[in-house]
Amino acid sequence: MSEQSPVTPELTPPAKVTFTPEQQVKIDSLIRESMGRAGNEARATAARLEAEAEVLRAEVARLRGDREGLESNLSVKEKEAKSARAETIAVKKQNAIQAAATEHNFFNPQVVSKLTEDKIKWDGDKQKFVVLGDDGTARLDPISGDTLTVSAFLKEFAVSNSYLVRGDVKSGVGSRENQIPHPTIGEKEKLGKLFGRGSDGKAANDLAISDPNEYKRQRHIARRLGLI
Repeated sequence: MSEQSPVTPELTPPAKVTFTPEQQVKIDSLIRESMGRAGNEARATAARLEAEAEVLRAEVARLRGDREGLESNLSVKEKEAKSARAETIAVKKQNAIQAAATEHNFFNPQVVSKLTEDKIKWDGDKQKFVVLGDDGTARLDPISGDTLTVSAFLKEFAVSNSYLVRGDVKSGVGSRENQIPHPTIGEKEKLGKLFGRGSDGKAANDLAISDPNEYKRQRHIARRLGLI
């Protein structure tokens, strides 16, 4: 017997569905409604996401503003603290100079402070005031080898600026006071404003700074007249 080949069944194509015009209109309407709902949902989702993003952006801006405000506040506080430290050091320096000026018998510590303050600086590492040399470095005491103290510096200053130091001026032949002419009435009044009871300390200080030699001359005359 001969073998027979298997028979492949034929596939029947699906029947074509035909809609009536009324059904087609209904189907088209349903499709449009479905597409409209999908578009509305997409737009609603986009709007919701945008709103959430706006909230996040606002929160980020707030946090950034808080941080900048905090940094600004810290900067102000740091500047205030730095200014307060500088002011404290300035007051301490004035006190140190004036104390040393009094120790070495300067007649006006305030004038001495004005003349020497640029040579004295606070050393944060050593936690004390040091005296600066011409090269800007701390001077050393030639005997001890330590940094020169304010008192030692003003002792040197007194030697080179003796006219600023209290002391008895010996009168006699050839002395400076004997060479100074007797003051007129107008000069006496002027001297009284600079020296003695009721004198103008600021005017005396200004003269000592602007013209030390004239200040020294007038002081000698005032002493001779018993004003000081």
